[in-house]
Formats: sequence, C-alpha cells, structure tokens
Amino acid sequence: MSAMETTVEGGRLHRGGTGSAWAVAAVVFGASVAQALSEIIPAWGMASDWPRASVISRPFFVALLLAGLALACTGVVLARRKPLAGWLLAVGAYVALVFGLDAPAWLDACALPLAVAVFLLAERGPVARGLWVGGVTLVVGGLVNWVWAVVVSGAPATEASVFLVRVLAVFAPLVSAGAVLGVLHGRQSRRADAARVEAESVRLGQERQLMQARETERARVAQELHDVAAQHLAGLLSLADAAVDLAADEPATAVALVAEVRAEGRFAAASIYGALSDLRSPGAQGVAPTPGVDQIADLVNTWGARGMTVDLRFVGDVTELPLVVSATAYRAVQEALANAAKYARGSTVSVSVLTDGAQFTLAVENGPSPAASHGEAGATGLGWGLTGLRQRAALLGGALSAGPAEHGGWRLSVQIPLAEPASTGAETAH
Repeated sequence: MSAMETTVEGGRLHRGGTGSAWAVAAVVFGASVAQALSEIIPAWGMASDWPRASVISRPFFVALLLAGLALACTGVVLARRKPLAGWLLAVGAYVALVFGLDAPAWLDACALPLAVAVFLLAERGPVARGLWVGGVTLVVGGLVNWVWAVVVSGAPATEASVFLVRVLAVFAPLVSAGAVLGVLHGRQSRRADAARVEAESVRLGQERQLMQARETERARVAQELHDVAAQHLAGLLSLADAAVDLAADEPATAVALVAEVRAEGRFAAASIYGALSDLRSPGAQGVAPTPGVDQIADLVNTWGARGMTVDLRFVGDVTELPLVVSATAYRAVQEALANAAKYARGSTVSVSVLTDGAQFTLAVENGPSPAASHGEAGATGLGWGLTGLRQRAALLGGALSAGPAEHGGWRLSVQIPLAEPASTGAETAH
C-alpha cells in the first residue's frame, strides 16, 4: 500500500499521507528552530538575559527548547489523522515551554506549529468549528502569557499588558491565518471531493450500462444465431429429405430441390457469418461499420446485378435517422430481398423508405413468382430472420408485419416511431 491512500467514506474522500505529514512537520520544525535560534544566539554571551541561568545550563535549556518544538511539530503529524489530538499536543507543548523554560518572549517560534495544527483541525470540520478552534487557541495563548507575566514574573498590570500585546502581535496573525485558511481549504476540498465522488459514480454507472448493453446485444446476437442456424438446418434437412424421396420417381424435381439446398446453404453461411462477426470483441480490428439506410441503394444495386428488378423510393430526409433505426431498416430490406430472390424469383420488388420526422416507415413488396415451382418453394419457406427483426422493431416501440400482399406476392412492413407521442389529458387521468 502506498504512503498516500484514498478511501471513500460517507460520500467524501479522506486522504491520509503519513510521509507528506512528516515532511511538513520537518519543514515547520526547521523554520521554528531557525526563529528560536535568532533569539538565543544574540543572548548566548549575556548571562543576565538568560532565563533560569542558575537552574538550567544553557546547552540543556536549548535542548529542552528544541525538544518542545519537536513535540509541537509531532502534533502536526498527529493532526493529519487525529486533528483534535494533534492540536491538543501542540497547545500542550506550548504551555509546557512557557512555564517550564520561563521565557515566553523566546517562544515566538511555537506560533508556527500551532498555526499549522489549527489549520489541519479547521479544514476537517464545518466553518463554525474552524473559527472556534482559532479563537480558543488565541484565548489560551493570551491567557497563558498573561498568567506568566502577572503570576510567575510578578509584573504590574501595565507592563503585563504591554508584554501581552507584543506576544499576540506575533502569535495572533499566524493562528488566525491558520484558522481562516483551514476553513476555506476544507470547504474547497470537500467540494472537490464531492465532485470526484460524483464523477466516479457516473463513470461506474456508465460502465455498468455499457456492460449491460454489451451483454444484451451479445444475447440478442446469440439468439439470432441460434434461430438462423436452427431454421436453416431444419430447412436444409427438409429439402434434402424431399430430394432423396423424389430422386427415383421425379429426378427433375429432385435436382430442383438440390438447387434449393445449395441456395439455402449459401444464405445460411452468409447469415451465420454475419451473426458471428457481431460477436467479435469490442477491440477487434477490421470490423465493418454498421450498415444503414444510406447503404440500401448499394444493396438494391447488388441484387439488380443478379437480375432482380427493384424499384427503390425515398420520401423525407432519412440522413438524420437514429443509428439503431437505420440499421434495422437495412436489415429488414436485406431480409426481404433475400427472401424474394429465393421464393419469388423473377418478380418485381418495390422498396419504399418514408419518414416525416415523427415516424419511420419501410415497405418491401414483391409480386407473385412467375416460376412454376414457387408454390412448392413457398411451402418450405423458412422466414428466417423475421423473428429477430420483429424483436428489434418492438424494442424501438415499433412493429413489423409480414404476410401475403393484396394482389399476390409478399409484403414486409416496418413502422418505428421517431418521437414520443404527446400524452392527452385522458391518458394522464387514466
């Protein structure tokens, strides 16, 4: 586990960095020692100005001062995890140095670790707590120095007041700045943490939706593959059985049925290949873009080159159709033309693509087959793919219908709404 670890608790991010806390404490300690030495070094050779000169040697005095500063800076480290305990440790170290060394005028260096401890406590709570801890620290500092000046030193009230003003002039700005900056930084950090939590929640939600969509699509493709394979194989077996049964008595019909088997096998191979290509992993290379309405003309041209007569008509702007609607329309035309080629060879096919902005309509109709064997082929027609297309249309709020046309032949129709219908008052009341 790294020195900096982040956890989420109650919707907030809490950071604890032990290594960084010690680094901050070391910097604060170094600055405090430098400030303390600026007071001690000039007085080193003047015994009259040295506190407790008769009780404590100067080297031991300096050692105690540095130990007290180190203890106060340890409060900075503790405040990273336990702000209140760290603040109490820093305040306690300051009070002990004031009364233990009997030299509060030399303890301006303690103001810095106190200010940092106040900052760390103020940033972890509400505004009121930050201002409260800053005020309490100022009161404690002023009271300790006043008690020392009046009770320990026995100074008159006037001199004690001047001394207190001098101490607070150094002490108060740092502590006040620590409290105010802690409050501001805490509010900003909580806002940033809340934004990060929300962004992470949105990201996880999007990932779940994406995974669900992938699983749904893979399940749909798997079902389509199952339907295609099962229906094709059933049709191929039926045609093959019929060809075997008729081979001896009606060889011409048997040969025609074998031709149907070959054609059906080609369609089965193409369909299964298309379904399997949809099951490729999302990162697979070479996956062709999803075909849509704009590729219907190419599809018509392909069948036209094979001898099919197709009349294609567009009404309305189909360039702005949703991708899923456009892909469904392409698949429907593909299915209808393939079935017309198999079961109505030689007939004319009309394809109409209409949209008015509110609804998309597709109609594919072929006339009756002029081929004599159409009745027999139609009897063994498989209708493969229509189930999957009907499910796609239903998922989009639309419908697919397929059946005999009014004047013979076959008609496939797809209607998909492009906008939510306005709800009426009766519907709302209901």
